[in-house]
Amino acid sequence: MDIHPSTVNASLVQFDARVLDPQLNLERMRALAVAQAAAGAQLIVFPELSNTGYVEPLEPGAAFSEASGGAHDYALRLYQAAEPEGGPFTEMLCCVAREHGVHVVAGLALRHPVLSGAMYNASILVGPQGVLGVYHKIHRWHLEKLYFIAGDTISVQQTPFGRIGMQVCYDIRFPELTRALMLQGADIVTNVWASFRQQDKPLEDEQIFTHRAYTRAIENGVFFLSCNRAGRQGNCRFMGRSLIVAPDGKVLAESRTEEEEVIQAELDLSAVARYRSFVGLLTDRRPDVYARHGAAPPLGAS
Repeated sequence: MDIHPSTVNASLVQFDARVLDPQLNLERMRALAVAQAAAGAQLIVFPELSNTGYVEPLEPGAAFSEASGGAHDYALRLYQAAEPEGGPFTEMLCCVAREHGVHVVAGLALRHPVLSGAMYNASILVGPQGVLGVYHKIHRWHLEKLYFIAGDTISVQQTPFGRIGMQVCYDIRFPELTRALMLQGADIVTNVWASFRQQDKPLEDEQIFTHRAYTRAIENGVFFLSCNRAGRQGNCRFMGRSLIVAPDGKVLAESRTEEEEVIQAELDLSAVARYRSFVGLLTDRRPDVYARHGAAPPLGAS
């Protein structure tokens, strides 16, 4: 008999992280997480690199922002702002989760546990019992390659309300990752973003984040939680527009702004089995055929 709760209340916090100011970001994240827990959230999600702000320069050839302190020793300052193993962000998130009985996903810059100067762009999941999982971003966008080691593992974490898989921003463009999470049992996939545009260039497609989240949700029959950043950094604006999509593609909640905002939705976890069994996602897959034509081999094959 299924003993898991059939629903979970999720909040996505479209947060504006201050550049290289982890103390301020920590205090604001704590207050926002506590407020969402008080409002009934059971799963709270924060964007990519919430502790440090996004890496600079934001684009190849662009200038460093004034807030970053410039190019000289920027990598060292980023490393110093990143989270050490068991550091203050981890401790704070675990404390909030324990005191309020919630689960939290947060995008963080994490220091390598052994190699001084090395970092990961990561997503961490914590619950009342502590850290449940850490995902290191596999697909690094543009200049992230200057600062972060690429991850190489994919895993799903069990929670009282279902299995959660994590990814980060650019990962969404690689459908194999979401499929791998689904095949490991994910009911919910979180994607944390720091996606931006140039300040003077309007967004060409207002539905760009909807298209991506909708596609990954219906391809795999998962709840897809897409949490982007807000605010400005240098001459760029982060595009917000966070959203929550059900397994059948229904948009349960969405932001239509680039400003700070929290979106909330109740996820009915029974929708995962309902959608997958009706569509036949698992029974109709033909990994043996795909493998013969250059796609990934069948699950479990060497």
